[in-house]
Amino acid sequence: MTGLQENSMIRRMAFAGAVALALVAGCATHWDVDSFEAPAGNVASRHTYFWQGGDFGTPGTVDPAVVALASTQLRGAVTAELNRKGFKEVDTAAAADMIVSFQVSGTQRFVPSDERRIGAPSATTVLRPSEIQPPPASTVPRERRIREGSVLVFIDDRASGQLMWRGMVTEETRGGSTEQGVRMLTQMAHEIAREVPARASAQK
Repeated sequence: MTGLQENSMIRRMAFAGAVALALVAGCATHWDVDSFEAPAGNVASRHTYFWQGGDFGTPGTVDPAVVALASTQLRGAVTAELNRKGFKEVDTAAAADMIVSFQVSGTQRFVPSDERRIGAPSATTVLRPSEIQPPPASTVPRERRIREGSVLVFIDDRASGQLMWRGMVTEETRGGSTEQGVRMLTQMAHEIAREVPARASAQK
């Protein structure tokens, strides 16, 4: 392969990567963030933060591997945004101005499925005495599981332990794989972190 062909291939690969990123960004869901900042919090005046982690309050037992994956993804989403806003992550809580943590909570309920039975007879057909009657109503409809999950991000003052800022997103979903769930939680955490006030010097 000549140098010219190699450069051409690199450009095509870079273009393809840019298109893929654009498609991912276009498919991302944006949520309304419910945020609160304490009157005396003044997050923008702070410099450093320590990532404390968080916990999951969900119905049933969650696979530890899934919890570990979700925790890593949430940390990456939040810290990347805080760093972009001008804050610096430090290794110990004692060296930080702020303590950042998260909480994931969820509930689930079952509702009748709104899917129409395949091959269900029409009302006029059912009323004819000679026609075969449909299955008992007790056999349908099937139930569908609905999950409601919330992601919260907290920023506390390290010295006093008081809450400085809090952001929350709640979403209702129907079904979906574990991977989709982790991806959604990560996107929700990213949306929350985008609402954190930027450092005063970073705003200039």
